[in-house]
Amino acid sequence: MAKTRRGRTRRTLPRAGGGRQPVVEAFSVVLQPAPGRDALAVARDIARRVGLAGWRVEPVVEAGTEVEIVPRARSVGAARAWDITYALRDQPEVVHAEPMFRYLVPENAPPQLRRAVAARADDPATDTEFDWSLRKTAVFDAWRLFGSSPPGAGVQVGHPDTGYTLHPELADSSRLLISAGYDYDDDDPDPMDDMNDGFLDNPSHGTGTGSVILSGVGAPSGGPGPYVSGVAPHALLIPIRTTESVVLFSMRGLRRAIDHASTHGAQVVSISLGGPFPGFGLRRAIQRAVEGGTIVLAAAGNEVGFVVFPAAFEEVVAVAASNIRDEPWTGSSHGPAVDITAPGESVWRARTVRDQNGRMSFLVERDSGTSFAVATTAGIAALWVSFHGWPSLVRKYGAANIARVFREMLQSTCRTPRGWNTDEYGPGIADANNLLETPLPDAVPARKLRDSRRAAVATDTTGLETIVHLFPDVPRTRVEETIAELLHVPDRDLPLILQDYGDELAFQLVMQPRLLRALTPARGRTARAGRLNVKRGLSRAGLSSRLRRQLGQR
Repeated sequence: MAKTRRGRTRRTLPRAGGGRQPVVEAFSVVLQPAPGRDALAVARDIARRVGLAGWRVEPVVEAGTEVEIVPRARSVGAARAWDITYALRDQPEVVHAEPMFRYLVPENAPPQLRRAVAARADDPATDTEFDWSLRKTAVFDAWRLFGSSPPGAGVQVGHPDTGYTLHPELADSSRLLISAGYDYDDDDPDPMDDMNDGFLDNPSHGTGTGSVILSGVGAPSGGPGPYVSGVAPHALLIPIRTTESVVLFSMRGLRRAIDHASTHGAQVVSISLGGPFPGFGLRRAIQRAVEGGTIVLAAAGNEVGFVVFPAAFEEVVAVAASNIRDEPWTGSSHGPAVDITAPGESVWRARTVRDQNGRMSFLVERDSGTSFAVATTAGIAALWVSFHGWPSLVRKYGAANIARVFREMLQSTCRTPRGWNTDEYGPGIADANNLLETPLPDAVPARKLRDSRRAAVATDTTGLETIVHLFPDVPRTRVEETIAELLHVPDRDLPLILQDYGDELAFQLVMQPRLLRALTPARGRTARAGRLNVKRGLSRAGLSSRLRRQLGQR
């Protein structure tokens, strides 16, 4: 165990093979108790039945029909987690149950751990134009539309990330609603970033993304710079510490942060976090937020060929990244699930550094990633809500429709550079001025899905659509053939079998990138060889006893 600078005991996760294995933080359970029975009492009874006596049962919704069963210690590995999940699903009152993991997302690792990113230099074109990203999204023109009104005023932005620091780019703007935030990583009212700089930590990540949303305009000291100009400088930020590292994705932490943001009045939620495995409990929290009138945006992902979750969920605005030349950032995730693109390469942002003596240095530097693209777009969402007024939007469309109206207008008013690949990076680059100048529609636009696969993932009960989503360059038939062979079933029986084991199989695949690569077409490798590699890899994975039997393993 290690001590944080605030004297807390910092949790560490089990290591295996030099990396960190996924561990369970909770089990998400949806119940349908018999009429007249108390849902929480039923949940506690279910926990006892499956051998979880003494574990905490915490309600997620007031009625108690959705709960989380929390282990007494973080020592539940993947194999046991799935065995417990199946036992929970076997209970007659349980509609759905799933494990909520904290797991490693290597593509979000700091630059020193990612050779591909470390080899890239900052774009020289951004050397002295510190607010180029605002120019490229027409934010300066949008500000002029406010007249004497402060751009972004009256809007609260929920910000699940690594917490805040008292960087002048944020603290001097007096826009941090610290008392409205929370630290779900350390269970503490103060969401301040602990600034631990361990192997997988991302100290100051929340400070950086938050500064892009609403830092003050120009240099705080009045000097020449560098400086950060936030997109919505008069909005308010609710910092919610979800994790000490964006490399370690906490499904439960993000679920709690989204519920926290929406219940504390956030009209916008900006998520610069994500991972390759979806979560039913996480998606339900997003749905609750959207139904309450919150616009939820998330980063499309870095260094992988598919859009990560929660950005891939239908209810979320998925944001890819571009550069100063109006080209996609080469590290940006892409695909039909992308809704919009915004500047994310060589974007100036705030950064706080702590030396060995505990002294803090407050810097402004460039960084790249879809984290900054979604922060830019969240700032634009805050401008849009501020410009029209949230109460007026609710009266006109109803709270549950605000996010849909915003997404449709964001896409229809964007700027499409010449040669832009609309199939992979959305219809274009966000244009704040055009968005605000365009009159609001008279009615809520019809629901539109640009990506049929995204819709399939949203309603997937087998895990198959999630697996297909992870292989954008592999024919669907090859994926299905591989899975059927692994499970020793005919193709026609695959959907039925996956009703039981599909989500665990998807989880095992995404936790082992080498297995994903084995299924990807490569020169000199046959599809048969790829399937054999996957089978060998799964034989060494921490599988549940049920899936192991289905795969023919002892």
